[in-house]
Amino acid sequence: MVDDIRAKYPNDVKVVIKNFPLGSHKQANKAALYALAAHRQDKYKEMYDKIFANYRELRNNEDLPVQYAVELGLDIEQFKRDAEDPALQDLIRRETQELRQTGMRLAVPKFLINGKEPAKRDMDTWTQLIDGYLKEG
Repeated sequence: MVDDIRAKYPNDVKVVIKNFPLGSHKQANKAALYALAAHRQDKYKEMYDKIFANYRELRNNEDLPVQYAVELGLDIEQFKRDAEDPALQDLIRRETQELRQTGMRLAVPKFLINGKEPAKRDMDTWTQLIDGYLKEG
């Protein structure tokens, strides 16, 4: 649905993805690190999409994103070094803390439109909210 929103509002909607790996999913933090490492080679969305499309397989192999990096044509040695960069873990900690400080329900994925969580996750609800904000200017 996010891709549909981006297609419908190509000049009006900005999508921001922040990390909040749940502690109950042991692979989540490493998956976030791998996505951020792919970002350093301009392949964040592609890696993010592969990780989420195959999240069940990550339970048995948390390093599966290395295979995805090969498929995406990334420099693997750089990718592995970047995934180990403490700056990426610090970014994940900061983003996690940001969400904790909002007082919102801590569940993922969390979608916010103009800083507010929509009551429903459907195209009509999101379109109405976005159209309303755009009319406000």
